[in-house]
This record gives sequence, structure tokens and C-alpha cells, in this order.
Amino acid sequence: PYKDSMDRAMNLILAESSVSMEVGRPSSLLGNWASDALFVNQTRTVKLSEPIFCLLNTGGLRSSIGKGPVTLGDIFRIMPFENSVVWLRLPISSLDKIEYYLQQSGGEPISNASMFQGRFSVNNVTEETKFVWVITTDYLANVGDRMDFFQDAVERNDKKTLLRDIFIEEAKTQKNLIVSPEKRIQ
Repeated sequence: PYKDSMDRAMNLILAESSVSMEVGRPSSLLGNWASDALFVNQTRTVKLSEPIFCLLNTGGLRSSIGKGPVTLGDIFRIMPFENSVVWLRLPISSLDKIEYYLQQSGGEPISNASMFQGRFSVNNVTEETKFVWVITTDYLANVGDRMDFFQDAVERNDKKTLLRDIFIEEAKTQKNLIVSPEKRIQ
């Protein structure tokens, strides 16, 4: 009975996907969807005077999404971890460290930022910008995947919301997954 109940819950259709999405480097459809879903969810009602971007890790996305119905089970397969969302306020100098990291790793999922010809940039950064906010996970904020630049944070806001729950919420909201084919890292 427990297995039948779990199967019914995991087969619940949350949304549709018009394309198959796999995770990969330097950027991918699934990485773009995941980072955009987190970014949009977290900034929907927030207005900050400093630039904001999202940085996740390719290794944290553990499956793919096929074309067609997207089920609760699909989201659990993509994000089987209990990672929660964290906002970090970093000095602008940390962007150089993130740029170097992305060069070395071969790319990670990002939103509201890009990397072209080895140069990392965050939307809305100007010469006057002193700090940026990055939305990520507690695993990465705690130096997971050797993202030690997060130790530069001058402020940390743990949201106590699971990344998986945000993916579920955004899939339901979107109904047809909004997937950007943009090559954010090249």
C-alpha cells in the first residue's frame, strides 16, 4: 500500500516540457531552467538596490527532464537532496574569483549573468557597484564543490526553503516549462 501511495504521488503531473532537457557544461537547457526557476521565484517580490544573480552547480542536478509531462517524481530525481536556498551578499571583488572558478569547472548553471570569452558579468553591475547578491544553495554556500569564494560573504540570509520545493512551485506556476536556449557560458 505504501508503494502504491508513493507511486501515485510521484506520478502527479506538475507541468509539460516542450523539449528534453539534460544537464551539461558549459551551459544547458536544464541548468538554465533550474537557475531561472530559482532566480524568478526568489526575486518575484524582492527589489534590491544591488545586482542579483543565481549560481548553482551542475553536479547538483542529478537527472534530466524528457519532453512531455513533468511529474513530481521527475523533480525529485533532478533534486534528490535536501538543499535549501541561501542569499549571499558578496563584495564585487568576488566576481573575479567566480569567473576563475567557472573557467576551471567548465561552467555551472547561472541566471541573470553570463560568461563570454572567459569574462564573467552580472546584469546591472556598474562601475559604482560595491556588492552583489547571489542566490544559491546551503551546500554551495558552505563551500560545497570548493566554491570557497562564498566565504567572502558580508551578509547571509538562509531562506529555509528547499530548492526542490521551488522547482515544484515554479513548474506548477509555469505549466509549460519556460526554457531558455541561451548559451550563458561560452
